[in-house]
Amino acid sequence: MTTTTIDSERSLGVLVEENPEFARVFESFGIDFCCGGDASLETACAEAGLELSTVRDELATVKDSDGNQDWETMSDLVDTIVSEHHEYLREELPALEDLVRKVVSVHGENHPELQRVGEEFSDLAEAMQTHISEEEDEAFLLVEKLDRGDPLTESEVATLREEIDNFEDDHEETAARLEQIEALTDGYAVPDDACPSYRNMLARLEELERDTHMHVHRENNILFPRAEQELSTATRS
Repeated sequence: MTTTTIDSERSLGVLVEENPEFARVFESFGIDFCCGGDASLETACAEAGLELSTVRDELATVKDSDGNQDWETMSDLVDTIVSEHHEYLREELPALEDLVRKVVSVHGENHPELQRVGEEFSDLAEAMQTHISEEEDEAFLLVEKLDRGDPLTESEVATLREEIDNFEDDHEETAARLEQIEALTDGYAVPDDACPSYRNMLARLEELERDTHMHVHRENNILFPRAEQELSTATRS
């Protein structure tokens, strides 16, 4: 792929939807493609103080992803989100919280910033577990009902739109907490005195951030816009 094939006017969300491997490039430059997925590549680079040509050159080195998916239905996408992201969080968050607590207790005296990491992560884990349960208990059920062509009541339409707005706000808060944890750990840098548990904690926190970026991207930039489009079509007919 050459830089001439990467349209700088296209949104970050669309670029990552077409090639998920672009996500790693955007992350390496600190470009927010999930909550900020509506921004064009050109705008995002300008706001981040980055040279557009530099980012485009890096994107051009990325091969087309074999894992790129074109979900035929919103229900297919919901299934992917639940199986790849929600189940990961249900398993990882409690285990990682225990590990963070252990590392804080052992290394907190020499690394006082870990106390803040523990507090931020505890709040993050609680919020994320509540968030995914709320999505599955109502919003995703309404999306699947809409996807089947079943009529939604006025109350259900209002509920789904309100929940989409609320979930997007939640995503912003989650992103802020993850950014705070990244800053507190100096970009997940491994200290010289880090034991294997400390190293493991940092690696898993970094992976959690990467997974959350893709998770939020799939909801904010693909699922929710499709649902809004279907709602608009349904209410006009």
